[in-house]
Amino acid sequence: MTPLGNNDRLMFADLHAHARPGSGDARMEMSELAREAQTLGLEAIALTDHGVADLAGAREELAACGVTLIPGREVSCDLGHVLVFATDLDWLAGLPPRCPLPLPDSRVGPCALVWAHPAGWRLGGALIPPDPSRGAEHLHGVEVLNGERLHQTDGVRLAEEIAATLGLPGYGGSDAHDTRAVGRCLTEVPGARDPSTFIEGLAAGNGRAALSRHWAEVRGYDYVRSDLTPYLR
Repeated sequence: MTPLGNNDRLMFADLHAHARPGSGDARMEMSELAREAQTLGLEAIALTDHGVADLAGAREELAACGVTLIPGREVSCDLGHVLVFATDLDWLAGLPPRCPLPLPDSRVGPCALVWAHPAGWRLGGALIPPDPSRGAEHLHGVEVLNGERLHQTDGVRLAEEIAATLGLPGYGGSDAHDTRAVGRCLTEVPGARDPSTFIEGLAAGNGRAALSRHWAEVRGYDYVRSDLTPYLR
């Protein structure tokens, strides 16, 4: 299958994916994630596990399938969950699961922070409403498309409003914990050629969210909601 983008001027990536053993709630191994990304023709995918993952090994597995790894972590903070993208694998591995903002500034290379599924998060079973005052000034983007929460009532609209209020771009990630979810929601960064320039593009606000029409065709989905159809690519 042909990737959405396949040249040296842009890159599409699924910005939010989990695999075992880095995420205990994942239902797929890294090898399964890599094969599914290859089957869907993805250009790149971010591994954003809650715990420490073998990002160097993941990079090799994905490369063998023709897919680029965007290195990442998903950490908890007072905002809720934040996706952290960086090329410094040792720095990413050193981040604790709960990491106050701002993050420790000891990394080498670029970094970008994206507020994951911001339209409320659960703590002890209770839904905590979004509160940008808890550290949003440190963010570079907002996840307006989260594949695991597209069913959430007004979730996309609320995330869009948060992004607009903060003056930040909206990004997309599938939040995939199993193979069927991989590649549903994407982020496009025009001009990106590799992980470093992709992350730099995220940090500069040059990306935009996309809903994969190809994924929908493969899975037999028909998106008709007015809040989703503008994102179809």
